[in-house]
Amino acid sequence: IHKIIGEWGYEGLKLDGQHMNGVAPCHNPAHNHARPEESVEKLQDFWKMVYDTARKANPEAVVEFCPCGTSYAFHNLPYTNQVPASDPLSSWQVRLKGKSLKALMGRDAAYAGDHVELSDGGNDWASTVGIGAVISTKFTYPHEGRGPDANFLLTPEREAVWRKWAEIYSAKMLPKGQYLGELYDIGFDKPEAHAVQKDDRLYYAFYAPTWDGHVDLRGLGDGAYRLTDYFNGVDLGTATQSASRIPARFDKFLLIEATPVQA
Repeated sequence: IHKIIGEWGYEGLKLDGQHMNGVAPCHNPAHNHARPEESVEKLQDFWKMVYDTARKANPEAVVEFCPCGTSYAFHNLPYTNQVPASDPLSSWQVRLKGKSLKALMGRDAAYAGDHVELSDGGNDWASTVGIGAVISTKFTYPHEGRGPDANFLLTPEREAVWRKWAEIYSAKMLPKGQYLGELYDIGFDKPEAHAVQKDDRLYYAFYAPTWDGHVDLRGLGDGAYRLTDYFNGVDLGTATQSASRIPARFDKFLLIEATPVQA
């Protein structure tokens, strides 16, 4: 850790592997355990040492913890400052894990949607950006990847899409906002909905294969809000607390920015 961050100047660590959640009892006498179970009970102390050492070398260091497609062991969560979707099998898992980990770690916890190539169609940026997650990609350039990374070449067509989403992400920077997980139930509300508050603005994300009906904008404050579809740049009118249900028609996703109207 001292060499990687302190000497080489890397800005973080990605700790990756299913083995990080737990270990077996240790019977090696050279390790001087009082009893074999100490290795199990003190695993989180090891990760605390890793985290504290990294942050001492660089107070801004990112220490990402990814248990490779498995659930997180809650006792390790205090010693990471970025958690990814951990090899999701669908876009729904990206969003579900985001909601769950924000509930465990806090509204402003840094959650990453994992490589966009793992989402539906390999290009569902909306499921990461809309819920206030950190974006990532593992495209290859200038040559095609091999094995499981094949077909990830950054073609001109793909680059245009990647660039648009990266610009939206950078402009809104929703990971710095507060995820309002209590406003919507991911199992019962239709369409699926998420909300993020950043400064005085609210950002809503709705998801469905196709939707033609209404959506509810919960959590609005006093006064009127100007609504914008911030992916397509379309004005959607205004809404208030008492008139927060608006008509909506979309395929796959709808991203709305609600900005207070100055009196």
